[in-house]
Amino acid sequence: MIATLGKLWFLILEMEGTRKGKFIDRWLYRNYHQGSAVSNFVRQRVRPGAWLLMLGGSASVFLGANFDESITAILTLLMLSLLCSGFIWACLRRAKLSVVRNLPATGAVGEVLRYGISVRNEGSWTVREVYLCEAGSDPRPTQWEFAHLREPGEEDRNFFDRAFRFYRWKWLVDRGGAWIRLGRSKPLELAPGEEKKTYLAVKPLRRGMMKFSDIRAELPDPFGFFQRRRPTLNEEEEVLVIPKRYHLPNLDLGGRSEVKAGADTSSTVKGEGGEFMGLREYREGDSLRKIHWKAWARTGQPIVKEFEELRFPRYGLVLDTSLKETGPDMLEEAISVAASFVSTMEKESCLLDLMFVHEEPQVYTAGRGVARTDHLMEVLARVEGTEEGDYENLGRLVSHHANELTACVVVFSGWCSERKDLLDRLRESGLALTVYAVGVGEAPEGALLSGVKWLRWNLIEEDLMTR
Repeated sequence: MIATLGKLWFLILEMEGTRKGKFIDRWLYRNYHQGSAVSNFVRQRVRPGAWLLMLGGSASVFLGANFDESITAILTLLMLSLLCSGFIWACLRRAKLSVVRNLPATGAVGEVLRYGISVRNEGSWTVREVYLCEAGSDPRPTQWEFAHLREPGEEDRNFFDRAFRFYRWKWLVDRGGAWIRLGRSKPLELAPGEEKKTYLAVKPLRRGMMKFSDIRAELPDPFGFFQRRRPTLNEEEEVLVIPKRYHLPNLDLGGRSEVKAGADTSSTVKGEGGEFMGLREYREGDSLRKIHWKAWARTGQPIVKEFEELRFPRYGLVLDTSLKETGPDMLEEAISVAASFVSTMEKESCLLDLMFVHEEPQVYTAGRGVARTDHLMEVLARVEGTEEGDYENLGRLVSHHANELTACVVVFSGWCSERKDLLDRLRESGLALTVYAVGVGEAPEGALLSGVKWLRWNLIEEDLMTR
């Protein structure tokens, strides 16, 4: 009885500690989130020159505090006058503008996306020295990211830093949002009803759908100390951002055909599509385009032409979407590696099957005569991770298509016993496999023994070219 009560008391304390921990997480997140919002608001409206002048004014007040009349006092009043004039001027500025973007269909992670915009003055007054810029993607992490993602080396920090997690928040913010803006437009002057064209540039940081919904007009004061940011009339638009891609060496993927990326990949069998082989009798299902009309007229029986067929190899690309023991950063790099293979296969005469599991098994095919590899890039841009990898279904999916595949590339986002079991199962099916795994640090011994090519997440391209 006493032991049972002790266990019950321990569970109550544990539950109470969990509730307190969650409350502290929410409290910290709310304070950091609101603090960052205030900091961004001020930084976007107060220019560096104003901060420098305020610092100089504070120093001059301190130095001239005991003098009724001095140069420092005069300088202080001058600085304060300039700051007040600039602040009032910026607050009184106004603009009513409408903007239309001319966006490309797609962008790529890490590559500059430049696009044109048309801006029109909808007001009844002339607007001078106005700059346009995208409001930018919110770099603040979600509450889930703040609670679950750890700053590299966080375990080495002192107790205070680990408890309040300020450096974790700073690291997450420094990772950035979905994209960052690169500067602003050139200065514009617009008369009432006048329309002009200019250009903006952003740099995508995350794959997926990148949303543009807020272009701001920046109206600085004549001294460049402050600026007013006014919203413009613009519609929400989207651009699909495909994953980052790496350079790959020429790869010998093996399989039933001697096929190399970058080399001739066709093999021949009887059928239609290549050189003329001869004549034969008509069979049910033969295309009317194959009928040899002169031979039919001569023999009285339908005769068709037989051609040599060009059969192209078919590759499998298996993507591990599990976040187990890895996290979203490893998954993003694994998707980038998979996208690199898709990009390479685009130049080859082959078929490519992209296979992964998200809620249920998924197969997407592209290549000669089926679909462009752009379709696979769009699929990879939208892939989402899963908390637990369904390796049982993934193994069945690949084994089901094994007889159709020349060779298969497997990309893991980490390494564990479940991934090893999947790899052993695929090898039992007789598939020629090339296996990559993205991880932190050096390769685990188990991965090396299983013939896995280990890619360090911060040295992906270097390892792809050398391993």
